Amino acid sequence: MLAEAREKALKDINSIRGEAMREGKEEGIEEGIKKGIEKGRKEGIKEGKREIAKKMLMEGADINFIVKMTELTESEVLELKSELN
Repeated sequence: MLAEAREKALKDINSIRGEAMREGKEEGIEEGIKKGIEKGRKEGIKEGKREIAKKMLMEGADINFIVKMTELTESEVLELKSELN
């Protein structure tokens, strides 16, 4: 009788542990997806700014003006300029 109770308690503990692990894994996956979406969004915005800066450079816009309008760094704009040449 005592052995049966002990065995049942161990099964219950393992069941609870397994459920906690599944929940933790699901939460981790959800958090990873959220972070991935945010990172992709930021990269997309950055790429959009780079494309606008390239167009401005092709139109002869001043580098300081491009920096101000796109919020890219001066070195980023200069790098884009060298890519265009």
